[in-house]
Amino acid sequence: MDRHYAKICDGRDFDEPLFRERAAHLRPDLDLSWQLDRKTWELTMLSLFLEEAGLLDGASRILSVGAGREAILFWLAPRVGRMVATDVYGTGEFAGYDAPVQMLTDPAALSPYDHDLGNLEVRVADARRLDDFDDGCFDGVFSLSSIEHFGGPADVARAAAEMGRVLRPGGYAYIATELSLARPPAPRRAARSVVRRASRGRFGKREVFTPAELQRDVIAPTGLELMQELDTSVPTASLGNLAVRRFGRWLRTPTGDFHPHFAIRVAGETFTSVGLPLRKP
Repeated sequence: MDRHYAKICDGRDFDEPLFRERAAHLRPDLDLSWQLDRKTWELTMLSLFLEEAGLLDGASRILSVGAGREAILFWLAPRVGRMVATDVYGTGEFAGYDAPVQMLTDPAALSPYDHDLGNLEVRVADARRLDDFDDGCFDGVFSLSSIEHFGGPADVARAAAEMGRVLRPGGYAYIATELSLARPPAPRRAARSVVRRASRGRFGKREVFTPAELQRDVIAPTGLELMQELDTSVPTASLGNLAVRRFGRWLRTPTGDFHPHFAIRVAGETFTSVGLPLRKP
């Protein structure tokens, strides 16, 4: 592939004209002169990856796991043959904004675009058990910043294996998740785990992977090939406006605004998005 997709979020990607143009198309609600963030980076990388893989052909069968209400679902619908969005809609801690039950009843009302969504199917499914889908029935599979919320290492591995199972031989997958850039010392990690168990908030339950955990719990269980060497070098551009969450609240950033936003520090751990381009042999 011409572009390097196996990498951590790099704010410099927005300086490239093609990348910025695609980002603007995907996120018409943002002013990209300053509202740059890692979620938009994930969406843009995914769309460019699927395009380079030849899957935006109006015929490909695409599955999103832990899909929520991501803008990319609505953007892809008219560009592929079948766009299937799966999540535990209407249940769990993300049932409000991220995975609303409205996706099952009126997804068009949540779309930021004014085009037909006829190819979009929305299903309730547990990522660890994609029982409604046969082996090898999709040409492409993706999951954006969701797999870290699926439970412990065994749950994550089971979901990763399911993504690999439903992908056809020669098919492509893209998984974006969260990679640790700086992990606190062991005593602080132990204290943080206690907070996680006691917390009912979104950030208290967040899972963040080290490179070794990413290989063990996400990449290896898929049974897929990582298409490129994973670049885990930390670009300075991604740390320039670090968002820090402490004691349940966001602290003031260097710019005084949440944007540009590429990395977060929670409970002493700094992390950002990482993208994994995969292919089934």
